[in-house]
Amino acid sequence: MILNRDLEKILNITISMSKEDDYSHLLESILDDGMDISNCDAGTLYLKKDDKLEFFFMVTKSLNVREGGVGKEIELPPVDINSSSVAAMCARTKRIINVEDVYTDTRYNWEGPKKYDDLTGYHTQSVLVLPLLDREKNVLGVMQLINATSFDNVIPFSKDVERIIYSLASLSGILLNNMRLYDDIKELLESFVSAMVKAIESRTPYNAFHTMNVSRISCEFADYINEHKYYEISADDREELKLAAMLHDVGKMIIPNEILNKATRFEGLLDNMLLRYNLIKACINNKYLKNEYTSSQYNNEIIFIDNATAFIKKLDNASFLTDDDKNYIEVLKKKSYDTEFGKLVLLTDEEYKNAIIAKGTLTPEERKEIEKHVVYTAEILNEIKFGNKYQMVKEIASNHHEYLDGSGYPNHLTASELPLLVRMITIVDIYESLISTDRPYKRPMPTPKALSILKEMAKEGKLDERLVEIFSELKGDIK
Repeated sequence: MILNRDLEKILNITISMSKEDDYSHLLESILDDGMDISNCDAGTLYLKKDDKLEFFFMVTKSLNVREGGVGKEIELPPVDINSSSVAAMCARTKRIINVEDVYTDTRYNWEGPKKYDDLTGYHTQSVLVLPLLDREKNVLGVMQLINATSFDNVIPFSKDVERIIYSLASLSGILLNNMRLYDDIKELLESFVSAMVKAIESRTPYNAFHTMNVSRISCEFADYINEHKYYEISADDREELKLAAMLHDVGKMIIPNEILNKATRFEGLLDNMLLRYNLIKACINNKYLKNEYTSSQYNNEIIFIDNATAFIKKLDNASFLTDDDKNYIEVLKKKSYDTEFGKLVLLTDEEYKNAIIAKGTLTPEERKEIEKHVVYTAEILNEIKFGNKYQMVKEIASNHHEYLDGSGYPNHLTASELPLLVRMITIVDIYESLISTDRPYKRPMPTPKALSILKEMAKEGKLDERLVEIFSELKGDIK
């Protein structure tokens, strides 16, 4: 019968195993706990892979042997599941094998243990072999226990012990299966996220590495914070941050390509503009030939058109406007020519709207459309059931353009509504955008300059000042 002390030990082991969330540590504890309950001297845990049983963990207390386990490998060939070894027989039959003395037993092949004894001087006697099964009775592995002891004497494994170890093995099999299912689901989620990232970044050649860079730098930021104990970011928090960073721009899949990929002010317009200017020049030439222009008028008009053409070509790639640019644009907007093809202007309303962009390449309407990507991100992620473990992913991803002072978008959230992980990804997203090398409409900014902009934004109340200081330390600027 099981004593109360043993029952308490079993309950404690069961509780401990049910709380374990690391696959490898659980595997080690299965063998350690099995040996502890049965009071045996040695044991081996095999894991099934295809048609082989691979050695995962081996323990022999009397020889001070502890091989394999977490992060280590046992340099022994795997056991063919169709071989005559006792472990293979257990895996094939899915039945417990309990032998009092391997040297007198004739039912099974004990060649392996006997060779081990010859090499080490060990003496294998009693053996208990159990299959680890999942809910569908599929074999996950095999646990082999060797030499049950009582007062330093080797004894057979009793039926009570066999029953207890079998219960432990059954629980272990279910827990292992659950962990594998969780790992499969996690891998599925991560592969889905990776596919989404590829879909996002394949739509534009101009920020093809932005998403992965934000994800990588965000993880570095979290690790740095933990390393220096500035804040406590759990493993789950870090994982949520990583996934959110990978999905933070998923809404860009809905943004029209002509806006998303707009590299210059007059993209899609410039060719027609230049063609029209050449037509105006041809009409001026024609009028001059008809004596409708004097030589002086003709030269002035041709020079004006040539200057306008050169200005528009340069303006197309300008990152910002000077006051002189603004004044000259107004001159061009008022200029028109009466021709045999009708009235021709130097700037249509649409062209003018793009010409007067103060900074960048997007008109106010286009910028508003781009800003909608965070709304689309929230809508897309709202359709995904992340579960409790990843419940913050949507909030982190869809709020990465919000500022502490409420001046961000789309919901103008303020400091009290923006948790640590959102504040972190906002800093990283801005930083990566500033230093990126794949934006045709701007040059990459040196790290010190990018950090100075982050610090200025923090002083303005937009970013978390303490986090910006920590991020600056991470990036080598400790001033």
